[in-house]
Amino acid sequence: MGKNRLYQFLSRIVDIKPGEETLAVLLFSCFFLITSPHTIIKALRYADLLNKEGVGGLPIAYLCAAVATGLVVFFYSKIHVRSSNQLLFIASLAFFIISGLLLHLLFQTDAGRDSRFLSYFYWVWASVLTIVLMTHFWLIVNEVFNPREAKRLIGFCGGGGILGGVLGGLLTGFLTKSNQANLLLPLACGLLFACIFVVRAIFIFRQKQPSFAKHTPPKKEPPETQKVGFKDSFNAVRKNNYLLLIAAIVVVTVIVSTFIDFQFSSAVKYQYSSQEGMQAFFGLFYAGSLTFAFFLSIFLTSNFLKNFGIRFTLLLTPITLFFCSLGVIFAPFGMLPAIFIKGSDESLGFSLNQSAREILYIPVASELKFKAKPFIDMFISRLAKVLAAILLLIFALSLNKEVEYLTPIRDPELAKDLSWALIGFLILWIIFSLKINKEYISTIKQNIKIKWGRADKDVTEKLDVDYTKLVFDAIESKSRSSVLYAMHLFDLLERDKLTPEIKKMISQKAAEVTVSSLGDLFNAEGASWFPDIDDDISQEDFISDIREIMSFDVYQQVMKLHAEQVMEESKESKIDKMEVAKAIGLMDPNAPLVDKLEALIYDDSPEVSCYAIKSAARLKKEAHIPAIIHKLSNPLTHEDAISALKTYGLSAISILEKYLGESRWDIELRNAVVEVLARIGTQEAARILIEELDQKTEELDTVIIDALDRIHSEKPDIQVPAKVAKRKTFSIIKRYCQTFIDLQGVKPGKKNMEQRHRLERNMGTHFMNIFKLLGFYYPHEDIVKAYQNLKTGAPNSVAYAIELLDNTLKKDMKNIILPLVEDMPSSDRRQKFQKILRSFPEI
Repeated sequence: MGKNRLYQFLSRIVDIKPGEETLAVLLFSCFFLITSPHTIIKALRYADLLNKEGVGGLPIAYLCAAVATGLVVFFYSKIHVRSSNQLLFIASLAFFIISGLLLHLLFQTDAGRDSRFLSYFYWVWASVLTIVLMTHFWLIVNEVFNPREAKRLIGFCGGGGILGGVLGGLLTGFLTKSNQANLLLPLACGLLFACIFVVRAIFIFRQKQPSFAKHTPPKKEPPETQKVGFKDSFNAVRKNNYLLLIAAIVVVTVIVSTFIDFQFSSAVKYQYSSQEGMQAFFGLFYAGSLTFAFFLSIFLTSNFLKNFGIRFTLLLTPITLFFCSLGVIFAPFGMLPAIFIKGSDESLGFSLNQSAREILYIPVASELKFKAKPFIDMFISRLAKVLAAILLLIFALSLNKEVEYLTPIRDPELAKDLSWALIGFLILWIIFSLKINKEYISTIKQNIKIKWGRADKDVTEKLDVDYTKLVFDAIESKSRSSVLYAMHLFDLLERDKLTPEIKKMISQKAAEVTVSSLGDLFNAEGASWFPDIDDDISQEDFISDIREIMSFDVYQQVMKLHAEQVMEESKESKIDKMEVAKAIGLMDPNAPLVDKLEALIYDDSPEVSCYAIKSAARLKKEAHIPAIIHKLSNPLTHEDAISALKTYGLSAISILEKYLGESRWDIELRNAVVEVLARIGTQEAARILIEELDQKTEELDTVIIDALDRIHSEKPDIQVPAKVAKRKTFSIIKRYCQTFIDLQGVKPGKKNMEQRHRLERNMGTHFMNIFKLLGFYYPHEDIVKAYQNLKTGAPNSVAYAIELLDNTLKKDMKNIILPLVEDMPSSDRRQKFQKILRSFPEI
């Protein structure tokens, strides 16, 4: 079957994307070839131990297996850093193949068949095999998948393991019934041998992929500094709350499974007296329970994870087992309730619960996961087995049950009463699952960073724009008018901004031009008392003297006559007008000359107008506001008009509201009004923008949404009502979907290039607006992170961004937003968008 046909086949049963089919099938096959022998060996060890030791031997077996696993973990941590995952995995398979064949030979001898020691050794060997091979497999899954890929494909890969378990169970049952049980262990070793070739193929395939580097963190340190021991792994888990919660869930899960296993084994031992009968039953039971798990894994796991998220998937198993335990308590104890609760534990444990738990590891940083996952999966889980065995002893003794070899013997009442303890641990499991969902989202957030901040916010925080403009105006004016030059210097001096550094810069730019005087302003040409910028005189006295002169009535009358004469002359008087406009800003707001300012604002010369606007901003007379607003449309006066109106602040808001709400004004002016309100940034300014946004018109949507986003970024306490923001979000999503559909209808070719680019730009604008709106009623920083990482296009960044959205958005919004950002073929996206448009929610 070719790759394309393989993809077409798999896409019918699993949400798979082109290029993923080979790796998915290899992982499916690998897990299949691990769990088939695992199930065979599991059935053999239970039947052998129960036949020789009874149920009372189980706690000792649990203890021995846990101790042995602890030693394996210690040894494993020493060699793991010196070997690649591929080499270690293949070496482990080879070890278990050889040792399994040796055990088979021992069991064929008379001494081996009767040896109780060999039964315990076989149990321990099987436990180590299970934990080592399972850990290796899930380590590979964690490395090759990001959270989004895992949610889609982990159910399929897990299904391979479950199907392998079904095959192993069926082989065990049928071969035992046909008196061919002696072939089971060699058959299991043969399946493990086949697994070696699949593991090798997985690593070869990974190394050929362009994305291989992203899954293989570079080793920046020499090997000796990268050694990870038992203590390092322990500290890595101990110091991380998220890993502690994972470890806690693993502990509770193992204890619960051990208790259920004890109950189930009690019922089986009570029902069957021969080893062959138990062996056949175990094989067929595992085949049946895993068949159910297979359908859960293939057809439901991915859908559960995709539609209900990690939290619900993690809760499903403990809640189901909780009700099963109640059934065991209130029903007569026997095979039926034991099969029911054990079957639920096996089927859910191998499908939904295992998949969800493995996804929890994916957002953990590679170096931390390298230390923590084997430690939790191999040591903590075995330690939990020890704890479970001890608890079984304590529970038996507390109920005054007969104890043989310090272990509980088979007692139906003990198994039944054990459900009360089981319920207690299930409640703990539910609590930990609820807590870890929050930590999971927090860990996802740590994997994505804010890529950039708002440029306007950065400029505002790092640069005093008005001061900078004043300095450059001073430098620029020196070549045009000594009077303007002098007034700019005075302005800087009065604001206490004429620092030594600024003096030096202005001196250099002025090319050693000496500042003249304000003589023209005082009708005293040639007066030389205005200081050179290097003079060392009392700044306070100088400013006081200037202010006193400008307050004289005679001075103001002279200046008024001078202004009238200037304004009656031709356009060649532009410099004079600029001087007058600048001078008015240095006067008292009630000075007679201020009446001339409005005419200067309306002047045809943008330079004159800019000086007049700046002076109006200093005087803050409301009568000048309409004139300044009209200058917003002119690109040459636009920025000065915005700055001036921002300076007016609250006193300008009511007038700005009138201009914004009247559609008769041109769009450039209304856009500029929105910018002014954004810079004012008060609750009242936000209210005006929100009310305008809630209108059905669309022409101002982008600038208003950006303005509100800016206000909200700087002042999070200023909120946009969720109802308004959602209504506009749905409106823009509808436009986005329709634009995409229109874009698909544009035929290729140069003739349609402009139309295509226009639609693509519109989609980009709509996409940006959607996320800015989401930031008003979801955590703003999370939405910003998601948007920016979606825009980067890096596969892992996109995957974590979508996962963050998946866990942040509510269901109604998530069902609409995720199709906008998920990677899918254009034809599929078109169908989803058409469906969204047909069933669009109304608010």
